[in-house]
Parts: sequence; C-alpha cells; structure tokens
Amino acid sequence: MDSILDFLVRQKKFALVFSLAFIAIGVLSVVGMQRDQFPAVDFEILAITTAYPGASPEDVEKSVTNVIENELLSVGGIKEITSTSREGISSIIVTLEADLKDVLTVKNDVRNAVNRVKSYPEEVTDLPQVFDFNVTEFPIITINIDGANGDYPLARQITDDLETALLKIKGVASIDKNGYLQSEIQIKVDPVKLDKYNMSINEVISAISTRNSRFTVGGNNQESLEKNIVILSEFKSIDDIKNVVIKSSFDGPVIRLRDISEVFRGEEEETSITRINGTKGFILQVKKNDQADIIRTVKRVRKRVSELQENYPDDINIFYTDDSSEAVENRLDIIIKNGYIGLALVLIVLGIFLSIKTAFWVAVSIPVTLLGTVFGLGLTGNTINLISLSGFILVLGIVVDDSIVIAESIHYYKSKEGNLYKNVVIGLKRVIMPVVTTIISTMLVMSSFFLMSGILGKFIYVLPVVVIFALGISFLEITFALPAHLATKKVDKQRTWFIPVENFYNRCMHYVLRWRYLIVPLFIALLVYSSFFALKNIPFNLFPTRGATVIFANVEAPNGSSAAYTENIVIEVENIIANEIGEDLDSFTSNIGSYFTNVANIEIALIPTNDRERTAEDMEEKLTALVANVEGAEKIDISLLRPGPPQGSDIEVTLVAENDAQRNLAANRFEEILNAIDGVNDIDRNDEIGKPRIETVLDFDEMARFGVDYQSVYRHLRTAFSGSYVTDVTIAGQEEDVRIYIGSNDYTENFIKNATVKNIQGNSIPMSKFSTLREIEGEPDYNHFDGDRSIKLTASIDDKVTTKTKTLSFALEELNLAVDFPQVSIITAGGAQESLDSLQDFLRAFVVAIIGIFLLLAILFNSYSQPMLVLAAVPFSLIGVVWAFYFHGQPLSFFALTGSLALMGVIVNDSLVMVSHLNYIKEKSAALEDKIIWIARGSRDRLRAVVLTTLTTMAGVLPLAYGVGGTDLFLQPMVLALGYGLIFGTVLTLILLPCMYLMNYDFINMLGRIKTKYSRKKAVV
Repeated sequence: MDSILDFLVRQKKFALVFSLAFIAIGVLSVVGMQRDQFPAVDFEILAITTAYPGASPEDVEKSVTNVIENELLSVGGIKEITSTSREGISSIIVTLEADLKDVLTVKNDVRNAVNRVKSYPEEVTDLPQVFDFNVTEFPIITINIDGANGDYPLARQITDDLETALLKIKGVASIDKNGYLQSEIQIKVDPVKLDKYNMSINEVISAISTRNSRFTVGGNNQESLEKNIVILSEFKSIDDIKNVVIKSSFDGPVIRLRDISEVFRGEEEETSITRINGTKGFILQVKKNDQADIIRTVKRVRKRVSELQENYPDDINIFYTDDSSEAVENRLDIIIKNGYIGLALVLIVLGIFLSIKTAFWVAVSIPVTLLGTVFGLGLTGNTINLISLSGFILVLGIVVDDSIVIAESIHYYKSKEGNLYKNVVIGLKRVIMPVVTTIISTMLVMSSFFLMSGILGKFIYVLPVVVIFALGISFLEITFALPAHLATKKVDKQRTWFIPVENFYNRCMHYVLRWRYLIVPLFIALLVYSSFFALKNIPFNLFPTRGATVIFANVEAPNGSSAAYTENIVIEVENIIANEIGEDLDSFTSNIGSYFTNVANIEIALIPTNDRERTAEDMEEKLTALVANVEGAEKIDISLLRPGPPQGSDIEVTLVAENDAQRNLAANRFEEILNAIDGVNDIDRNDEIGKPRIETVLDFDEMARFGVDYQSVYRHLRTAFSGSYVTDVTIAGQEEDVRIYIGSNDYTENFIKNATVKNIQGNSIPMSKFSTLREIEGEPDYNHFDGDRSIKLTASIDDKVTTKTKTLSFALEELNLAVDFPQVSIITAGGAQESLDSLQDFLRAFVVAIIGIFLLLAILFNSYSQPMLVLAAVPFSLIGVVWAFYFHGQPLSFFALTGSLALMGVIVNDSLVMVSHLNYIKEKSAALEDKIIWIARGSRDRLRAVVLTTLTTMAGVLPLAYGVGGTDLFLQPMVLALGYGLIFGTVLTLILLPCMYLMNYDFINMLGRIKTKYSRKKAVV
C-alpha cells in the first residue's frame, strides 16, 4: 500500500495532466451540453380525446367514453383510467403502472385498443386522438401574432407562413396553433327554397357527398401496356360544389346547389376565445425535440421570426410570451455568478488557514470534480437542468470537505522532519480511509432517491446521479492528483496565527469534557425540543409557493353565459392585472370557453424573482382583494403555480361510487368541510352543472303514423343549429371540410316549433304534430374512475395559513366515509398525496441507507458503539436546520431535505475523521496520559480542519442563500439547510462528539471491568 501511494505522490506530471484533462473535457462537454428546464421525463400517461360535436354529456358517455373504456379494460399494465364526458367531447386519461419493463409495448396496446373501436356515432367524424405526455409536450416559447389593428386574413396567412418556416428549424419538434380558426367551405341552404322544391336536407347532403368521390374500376385488360381505369368526380373548386345537381327529372328543371344555397369559404365556428396581453390574435406554441438545447433552440426561433418579420406590415404586431429558456438562462447565470463569488471566498479562507499554494490546489479540485461530472452526465444522456444544477450545489460542500481533509493532513505532516514524500504518504494514509468511507456512505444515502416513486421520483433521478459522479471523480482527484500537487520540495510557510486559537480550544475542552454528563443531556434536550417545535411551528411543503412565477385566475360567469359575455368580464379582470402587477408582469394569457362558455382561465406570467421586489404571494393577495368586486362574475379564484415538477392541485380527492345519490352527498359534504378550513381556496369539482337544455320530446307513435323517421328529424335540427359535416375537399392544395347549414345558423328554439320535416312520401310534416319542447336544467359532466362514475374535488392551499398534508388529513377524518357513506370509495392524489407518498418512499430508502452506513463504519472501526457516535451526528446536525428555517420564515421542503442530506455528508465526514483520529491518539497515549488530556489534544488536532470545512462550505453556498450574485428562491432552501446546519454541526463535532466519545470510552471500560470481575469470580468458583 505504501509503495503504491509513494509512487502516486511522485507523479507530478501525471497529476497535472490528470487535472487538466478533466477540466478540458469538462469545458468541451459544457459547450455542447444540452440545457433544459427539467430532465427528460416520460410521465407514462396517455390522453385520449374524441370530439362528438353538439352531444350532451350523457350521450358522450354512452356512445364514446364507455365504448373506449371497455376496450381499454382488456389492456395489461394500466394503473388507472379516468375520464370526463362533457358536452361535445370525451377525455380519457390512461395512467400506466410504475416501473413497467416495456412501456412502449403497453402504450401501443392502448393505441390498438382505441383503434379497435368502430361503432362511433355518425357525427364523430374524426378518430380519437391519443397524446403521449412527457416533458417535451410543454411549449418552450409562445409566439403571438396580433392582427387586431391590421388585416385579419393577412395575419392568418402570416401565422401559416411562420408555422411552415419554424418547423424547419433544428430542434423544433412541433407547433400548436391556438386562437386559429380553420377555414371551411360553408353551404347556407335557404329553407324557403328547400320547401319550394320539396327537398329535405338529407337529399342535399347525400347529393353533395356522393358527387365528391374517386373510384378505381380496374385494369384495361391489355397485356402489352397495363393501365388502371379511374373515375374522378372530386371537387376541384368551389364552383364544382355550386354546380352539384340536387334534383332533376326527365322533363323537369335541373336543381343545382347554387339554386337553393350560398356556397363560400368561411371559418369554423369559434367555440373558445384566446387573448394574449389583452388582445385577440393567433398563437403559435413551439415545442422542441428531446435532444434539443432549450436556449439554442429558442434563439434560433427568435432569429428566424425576426428575419421574416422584416417583410411583414408594421401593423402586424408579433411578440413572445412563456419563454422557458429565460428561466433556465437566468438560473444558470445566478448559479455561475454565485459560484465565482463562492470560489473566491474559498480561496481566501484556505489561503488564510493554510498556504496560498495549498489553497490553490484545493480550489482546483472543485472545477476538476464539477467539470468531470458534467462530462459524465453527457455520457449518460442527461442534461443541465434545475435538478442537476441543484445536485452540483449539493455536492460542492462534500467535495470541498474531502479535499480539505486530505490537504490539511498533508500540510501538517509536510512540515515535519524526514523524507518529503514519506511525510505526504503518512498524511494521506492518516485520513484516506475515513474519507473513502464518507464517500461511500454519502453515495448510499443519495441512492435513496433512486427508490422514490411517482413523477417526483422520475424528475429527481438525475440528482443522485450527479452526486455519485462527483464523489467518484473527487475520490480520483484526491487520490491521484492532489497529493502529488502538494508534494513540493519547498516547504510551504506554515500559518501560525491559528495556534493560539487551538490552544484556547484545548484548554476549554478540559472543562467541557469534565462536564460531559451534563452537556450531552443538554444537547439531547435541545434536539427533542427542536423536533417538537418543528412539528408544531414549521410546515412541510414538498414544493412551496416561494419563488413562484405564475399566477392563475379562474373566472366563472353565471351558468349559461355566452363566451362573449364571459369575455367582457375577463377584459375587466385583465385591466386589474395589468394595473396592479405593472412592471413585474411578463405576460398574461386568457382562455375563454375551453370547456364551458361561462368559464375562463387566465395565466399570469411574472418576470423572474431576481428582477422584482414583490413576491408572487403578495401579488396573489392583492389581486384576490381587487377582483372580489368585479361585476357580472359569479366567482373569481386566484392561485399560484408551485415551482417544481407537475404535481396536480394541492388537494385532489376522487369519490367513486355507482350510487349517484351517495356519491353526490359525499362530494357535497367534502366541499363543506374544505370551505370551513382557513387557507383553503379555489375549491372546484368536476361535476358542475352545464348549460340549461331545451329537450325535444318526440312522439314516436305519431312519427310512425306520419311516416317521419328519427334520422330525418335529427339531421334537420342538427344542420339548422350547428351545421352538419358533409365531406372534405382539397382545393389549391389546401384540405378543408365542407359543412352545410340551414339559413343563417342563428335560430332560437322557436325554429323547432315552426320547422317542417319531409316524410318518406316527400310531404312536409310540421314538427309540432309529433314533438313538444321542455326546458330542463343543465346536466353535469360525467366522470369515471376505472369505469365507475366519480366526482373529483380539487383545492389550492395558502402556505401562510396551513399545509397540504395537514388539510388533507383533517378533511378526510371529518368526512368519516366508512360510516356516513359506506358505498363510496376515495382516491387521493395531487400535491398533498404526492408529498406523503414521496416522503414515505424517501424515509424507507433512508433507513436502508443508514443501515448500510452503519455496516461500513463497523468495518472501519471494528466496533458496535463508535458507528453510533458518528451516526448520532445526523439528527443533532438538523437542529441548526430547524432554527434556520424558522427564523427565515420558510417551510421545510424537498430542497430543504436534499440540503440536509448534503449536510449529513459533511457532518459524517467530520465526525468520522474526528473519531478516527481520537482512536489513533488513544492507541498512542491512553496508557500514558489522563483520558481528558489526550481526548482534548486529539480534538484540538482536528480543530483547523473542521473550522476550514465549515468556513469554506459556507463561503461556497451562502452567497446563493442570500442572493449576492442573484436570488434563486427555488434553490435557496437547500443552501440554507446546508449552510446553517453546518454552523451547528461544527459545534456538534467540536464539543458534543468528544464528550460522547469519552462517555463511550467510559462505558466500554466499565463493561471491561465488569467482565473482568465476573471472570475472576467464575475462576474462584
């Protein structure tokens, strides 16, 4: 072993090349590394959407949703199926089982199951669309084309041109168009002329669709030159459609479509309204490929749009919103700036305590490790994103700690007499085993994240990957390079100013160790008190609202309100938003009528937290007060989008039962409970009553007597009120639908009373002869969970008042489902359940990791009790975390937990090296000196390394904690936990641990005396 280490410390040229090589390949990797907002995550969720225009929720459920669900139930590997049948559309969400071995096969099975369904109603003209959810489905930038002040058709053409041009850009995968109405060929039939020529709407539709066709009738039966014979009757122009013969006879007039209708190119019906920054226009949402760099792709998109915009009129305003690359670039900039500041502070601290040369080589180990980790990430196909960046911050303290421990030990032994290289080897050997044990134990702890399930588990998978890579490269650096860098023949000038501090600490420890049986219980009491204090006063939120950059406003007008009426309310809310948020506003997008014409959703995007003084919570509070008095609105809810991976709503509870009455009663009761809890806002349920309905009640006996069939009635009314799809055509290379309408498509229910329908004999029969009208209340959406009817309730939580987990637990207890609603089952999801599940997964994995660490320490110390001394540092170090978060007014969160894990790595390292050194001193001095003297001296020997570790780690992370180089509220909890936990951990390592070591020494000696005494008695007997 000594010969190998002696060989390594002599290889200065190799060490230099080693360090430079890692820096070089790391720099090259950074230049070409893919940057993204989040890791590439497949949610393993499929969405199936089917349009059934004009159908009621019940009709959608029976004719579409149930049919598809029945096929899906035969597919293996599905965790759950949820669906919503609302007016005109069926939405089914298929969630796959976690950890499937062959996800692609199951997804294909789902698609095949959907494709097997053939028995759709006639009005379902488009096959169901199956969407695969993953991170790349999120748009990276939105391009808005405002044509309000210019030529609307020109703005539409510009939108098409931009879409075509942008799809050719490297990295762009697809583009979604919103606020864009597809053109269609519209046929407006004159009802008077229809009656004049004694024709039904069915005859018109049949004539048009039959005329637009193409047939291959076979070959020409010539062996020498075979050819296919085709009959072409497809429409090539609008005139072709106008000239379609609807009715003719041998000696009568020829009635063409142009004789009874107007045929022209129009636009599809506007069923929803989209507004950006207070104006209507066209919207292009750009999505990127999995492998595309978000920053470079957005830059290419902006550059191409700027080039094209030079040729557009000035009154066509084009602007950008929802640029995700800005958040990534901003976070990178903040971390890099704070990294420079932290590195400078680390150099200063190391230079003060050690020497300039030693400080330089320790500082070099930081970029070597971090850049080498970037190279490793690139090899494994990972990206630079929010989660991987947090991993780099996490590992910074551990990497610095390992380098300092090695450097300080070598620095100390270099100053002694004897062979330089042998002294360096001795210094390395003294601490290498504890350091290696720390590296392995930290890897074990971080591996706990691999066992976390759900979407959160997928998102943070890269976090332990970063830490494990960094620790592995750190081990190589401190083994192969750092000792050789420090093995210089010129003895560095030793810093002597710290010696008086060491002597003072040594004297203090004599008194502290004598009072050990008082000091240790005081620390235990502080730990117990801090734990209870944290449970009572510090909430736990997996991803709190701090650092939020998006606010949502949900606007509800009275039931049955038109989209235009709702838009007027939205305009007033938009004005309030613009005036209140002012310069802190990046953009706002309003979607009206996406599901119901009386409901609108406004997404308010704020500028980055680093560029504004006000928090999103303050703005949310102000907006809530201001919108309370908006006239015409039934309800306006303001809520925040929590930063981090998608979690759903804060509270998300699904009540499942086939018994409609019990399910509705349970939902009503749960809603009452949520309304009574302070801090619960934006309560919503997915079974709200839709628009009132006018029901046409048919008398089928009378219809049979008059010779009227149901399809004729349905088609006539459908064409009058909504229009009917006839066929599709391709004119000048553009594919368009052909739709037919009766009259101007603006009829009221009085039309039904006065309408006439052709019977099988061709006679006009008034509908009043066989039908009556009745007005009934609107029906709710029909929702399913695994095929059974369900109701889902959601709510958002104000973090200042309560927490998600506390609210969910209390509400479920109050509901008392098993007693009051025995036929109803409950499924919890959303942010609260995600927090509970993630925490449980993490704790289980953490316990396994602690057991693994104990086994490692048992091997190192060959002891049962000493590993407990080191592990005792873990709970005690969290005292500093608890009080830091309390005084900073922050909740414990996911990043607080990750910061605590990094803290644990540093504290375990310091404790392990301390215990190892005390064992070394014990072997040399226990028989010669009083135990207090040699333990105090051994503690003094480790003082400089422990203080150095604390100061350098704080110097590295606290600039980010307080935003010296820019504030990132999302990552701030992690560095707060690491920085302040380490301050208390230093006290723990320097005071509590020596006391516990001495108590353990006393205990072992006592056991030894008892054993000896017992052996003597046994020998006497």
